[in-house]
Amino acid sequence: MHPAFSVLSEPLPLTPESLDVSINSAQRCLHLQWRVHSLAYHQELKMVFQIEISRINTSNVIWVDYYSTTVKWNQVLHWSWESELPLECATHFVRIRSRVDDARVPEPRFWSNWSSWKEVNEQNSLGHKASSVFPVDKLVEEGSNVTICYISRSHQNNVSCYLDGVRMHVEQLDPNVSAFHVNNVAFVRETGTNIFCEMDPKDDAGTVLFVSKVLEEPKDFSCETQDFKTLHCTWDPGSDTSLVRKQPYQSYTLFESFSGEKRLCEHKNWCDWQIAQDSQEMYNFTLVAENYLRKRSVNILFNLTHRD
Repeated sequence: MHPAFSVLSEPLPLTPESLDVSINSAQRCLHLQWRVHSLAYHQELKMVFQIEISRINTSNVIWVDYYSTTVKWNQVLHWSWESELPLECATHFVRIRSRVDDARVPEPRFWSNWSSWKEVNEQNSLGHKASSVFPVDKLVEEGSNVTICYISRSHQNNVSCYLDGVRMHVEQLDPNVSAFHVNNVAFVRETGTNIFCEMDPKDDAGTVLFVSKVLEEPKDFSCETQDFKTLHCTWDPGSDTSLVRKQPYQSYTLFESFSGEKRLCEHKNWCDWQIAQDSQEMYNFTLVAENYLRKRSVNILFNLTHRD
């Protein structure tokens, strides 16, 4: 039997090690990476990893997930988690353990020991301010769910938070942090939706939530030529997703797959394309609409010799 496929006689102590957690505050993401140092050289095993995430303290587990993969010797493994709460709002803790899930390892297969808790603390983002609201000037799509938090250096008392003047139901996460949720957020105005929190004794902070209309797929995309020199392509762009100070008007790019060429369109609803002089008759166009939050695309196949 090939050594790579031999039956392993007993479970190995394959505890995840070198756990490292990096933070992407803008995306509210924790990125984990780790290794399994106990694997032998050139050994590969199917394994499952259990990941726990706690918030505020290690006993408050808010997320449990399982990640299955084939692990190689000295391989760096990656896993990411997106928080509904801005990471600046609370300290998070992460730990991980593993179990062999490979047919070559006989039952019973036991979980390894847990790694040590890894603390993730972004609350130093408060800086020298007495209080802050997070996320700061966040851009989201209409219809999204958003969680807002209010952080203060002093213990909070009688906190009130307002979304465009409407008082919200606030939940206190710890003595210095309160939060509230906004479901199915609506587009109000291009300059954003104002958020404001205050408490007694007087201490207040605010931010702006920028809500973009949802980028639509271009409609009625078509091309035509009058002189066999230029293709004039037009479409209906749908809603304007631009926001003052936050997001410009959506861009449009025309790709042609046979030639491999592309053109960034200068206008929101039409674009000209120079017809090739090499007798190309078929054009396979993809029109891509894009803003900061998403892309949409449509395709047409255009034949120069078959025009209506």
